[in-house]
Amino acid sequence: MKNIQIISNKLGTNNSSPVIIWIDRTILFCFSILVFILPIPHTITIRTFAFYIPITLFIVRSFLMRDFTWRKTSFELPFAVFFLVALTSLITAHNPQKSIEEIWKNLVIPILYFYTFYLSIKKEDNGLFLIMLILLGNFISNLYSFYGFKMNSGTLFAATYRAEGLKGATEINGLYQTMIFPFIFWGLFYFKKYWQKILLFILICTNLLALHITFTRAAYLALAMQLLFIAGIFILKKRWISSLIITLFLILVSFFYIENKMFREMHTHNIPPLNAFIQAKPEDIAGASPGSMEQRLAMWKTAIELIAQKPFYAHGYGRFNFGEIVRNETNKNFILYPNMHSTFISVAFELGIQGLIIFLWMIGAFIIATWKVLRKNDSNLSFFFSASLLTMMAGYWVGNLFQNFDADDIKLLFMVMLGIGMAVMHRIPKERELSNLR
Repeated sequence: MKNIQIISNKLGTNNSSPVIIWIDRTILFCFSILVFILPIPHTITIRTFAFYIPITLFIVRSFLMRDFTWRKTSFELPFAVFFLVALTSLITAHNPQKSIEEIWKNLVIPILYFYTFYLSIKKEDNGLFLIMLILLGNFISNLYSFYGFKMNSGTLFAATYRAEGLKGATEINGLYQTMIFPFIFWGLFYFKKYWQKILLFILICTNLLALHITFTRAAYLALAMQLLFIAGIFILKKRWISSLIITLFLILVSFFYIENKMFREMHTHNIPPLNAFIQAKPEDIAGASPGSMEQRLAMWKTAIELIAQKPFYAHGYGRFNFGEIVRNETNKNFILYPNMHSTFISVAFELGIQGLIIFLWMIGAFIIATWKVLRKNDSNLSFFFSASLLTMMAGYWVGNLFQNFDADDIKLLFMVMLGIGMAVMHRIPKERELSNLR
């Protein structure tokens, strides 16, 4: 302990100390491993080491630097309230033990991921470097998708094979592609060298093709929302021609997909209008032999009816409670999954309407914090991150309307990107500003 105190006294607040430099480099190295393997399943052991070593080193660094200042964001309050609502749900939880596990795995751990990256990244270039590694991992995942597509004799205009990439699941892979797309797209405007633009253009083409061969409807809709959002940003920046090009591209591609029935079997589904959906029973919506769309609509209606009966009743945090609670002889032909394939309805079912309101507040905090940065910047690194994160969120939350992506490893990637972005956009500039005032 005496030796540690001596080191601490010698270091003071010197960021250039060899010990501090070694700690910072080790943290960045672990982060590099973590962001590269995060989209790959069955890497929990490596991921654990690559996550907890930086946490430990950050604590040691803070002690040596005698720096325990909390760099707050606008997320602490919604995080804390949502956590309390999740804990409160244990009182009425269907399976309290499972809910405790879900709270730790899918609420506490993602928040730790966010703050570990947010507090540990010391340089803007480090944040950009980590994003470039994520893009490299995306390119490798795309190649893996193309390999699987070729080996399984996939066809480009029919869902004979749906690419899974390195994620091991088509729906997750589809949303993963849409999450990476904004960083590639806005990189075309941030990076100035021709070879950088050429590489990014190649990557954006492979990304879109890899997304296409997932044949995932939610991902297609997420990408459409992202393109609309990009067109909106161009209008905000008075880049009318760019906005027009993006809008025309979206219209033409949408027309092509609809004409060629690229939304899988969706054109054969009997999707009821809203009034009929409200009045119909879940089993009538599903029918005798429900397809995937009818199954989802019937599951949603089952959940909505239960929520309407007890709006503030919490069945317990955890997306896998739904099937156990509602499945019976009447609905077993369409309640095939343990979760209901919609994050927002799922949150209302798990935590009550109060939980959904807090959840929407949390999402709003993400969007508002990033939007403020976007409005103040036009062409620097902060604009790149704010535009990319907002575009990513536009697709991510649309995807969550149709799947429980919010509780997969894809959620960890979301929190990592948000943490990196907030460090570059928010914490580092504020620390630089305070340092200049001293």
